[in-house]
Amino acid sequence: MPTHPAHRSGKPALTMVAALLGLFIALLDVTVVTVALPTMGTDLDASFSDLEWVANAYMLALAVFIVTAGRLGDLYGQRRIYVIGVTVFLAGSLVCGAAGELAPFGWSHITTLHAGRVVQGVGGAVIMPLTLAIVYSSFEGKARALGIMLWGAVGGLATALGPLIGGVLVDHVGWEWIFLVNLPIGLVVVVAALGIKDNRRESGPGRPPLDLAGLLTVSGSLLCLNLALINGADWGWTSGRELALFGGSALLLLAFLAVESRSAAPIMNLGWFRRPSFGGSVTAGFLLGAGMFSVMFYLSIYMQSGLGLTALETGVRLLPLTLMLIVGAPLGGKLAAKLGMRGAMAVAFGLMAVGIALFTLTDPAGDPGSWTRLLPGLLVTGLTLGILMPVSSELTVAAAPQDQVGVAASAGTMFRQVGNAVGVAIMGALMSTQTESATEQAEKLAAKGTLTPERAAALKQAAITDGLDHGAWFAAAVTLTAALVVVLFVRDLPRTPGTKNPADGTRTPVAGVAVTDAGRP
Repeated sequence: MPTHPAHRSGKPALTMVAALLGLFIALLDVTVVTVALPTMGTDLDASFSDLEWVANAYMLALAVFIVTAGRLGDLYGQRRIYVIGVTVFLAGSLVCGAAGELAPFGWSHITTLHAGRVVQGVGGAVIMPLTLAIVYSSFEGKARALGIMLWGAVGGLATALGPLIGGVLVDHVGWEWIFLVNLPIGLVVVVAALGIKDNRRESGPGRPPLDLAGLLTVSGSLLCLNLALINGADWGWTSGRELALFGGSALLLLAFLAVESRSAAPIMNLGWFRRPSFGGSVTAGFLLGAGMFSVMFYLSIYMQSGLGLTALETGVRLLPLTLMLIVGAPLGGKLAAKLGMRGAMAVAFGLMAVGIALFTLTDPAGDPGSWTRLLPGLLVTGLTLGILMPVSSELTVAAAPQDQVGVAASAGTMFRQVGNAVGVAIMGALMSTQTESATEQAEKLAAKGTLTPERAAALKQAAITDGLDHGAWFAAAVTLTAALVVVLFVRDLPRTPGTKNPADGTRTPVAGVAVTDAGRP
């Protein structure tokens, strides 16, 4: 049987630089802003709601455009669309970095920052899925396994390092540089990407048309859903606006399903979701976002609000998670080679649930030194996240046709992002319940004239600690559910004779005819 080169364009170094650095800056901008918000609020005279939308604008644009980006990459060339996406991201970064000085169209400075974050989010929606698609499409065998392992490690690293990098930049050079630092890195990404081969399909009758109706309906559904999740706590989950947004999202989703079932060139074949490897992996990805990624968000809040740590101190104390993530990434491939992708994911999700549960070992008094109680959970979750990211991501794209890996990667990222939004909303509600209870107790004590500053501080501390505990138990349950989903629904991809094991690139002789993931010849 003929062999294939490990790398299809002959420029593996450029490919990895282009993909991994691009992924790093796009994911870094998800978490790096959190530590800079107080300083931004002072400099730009922004309200708390204004500051919330610095984060929300990026995530909303990311969620809405991510499916469109993956499909455009499959149709018009991953490299071409990727370079456009990185350029858009850099333009948004420049606007954000200059928002303190710019106020075009009569906007306020904070509105200019919001606009820049939307532009960044559109670019990020292109970068995140296409980095995985480029790595998967450009490599084979052990080189592909290594590339996806590095992709997962860099993704987790960027997310975990965001607060630390943001703290350093804000403290030493100013909040503007959390955005401007993207410019030189992004320039390297563009130059590297221009040097690699594109997978662009030839124009003409051989290339399917763009399913515009499908893109509009799925994007509209995601817009309504994410707006509802973002504003639920402020508007009230049963308010008219919330119900209208949830209803609109459901109707647009039904319209999307109807359009796709009749389309000659659908965005994605809905039959993919009946494939255990694809449907199971994206469902597990949704639960990963709702569990682990959501608890990471509130863990940072707990360290700052509950333990009184600065943003920089919080970033430093999260480093054990980051270091274990680096250790876990190469273990994922080895574990998958021994247990299969299904077995590796089930074990990792199970251990991750245990690690998240360990976050309940908090100090009710909120002593700053008690962060060490969180250390066992940080080590376990970091290790398992490093295992899961590359294995689950590869399973998602490997289950799709080779000419549609871009939209498959987009689907996996979309499910994880929506899961994260759902998880953050639910954990936020759990924490709000504790805060409201503490407020009621304080009001009762104040009415009796027995509320002291010490008692008020103790009630606030208890609310923050109990909020994290409740959120951690929720996230642990969600993550344990993900392990169950993997066991019941995920199946390792069958391989044809002489094909390469996706976990480690080795060739495995398999008797029989080539089969699809659904088990059909």
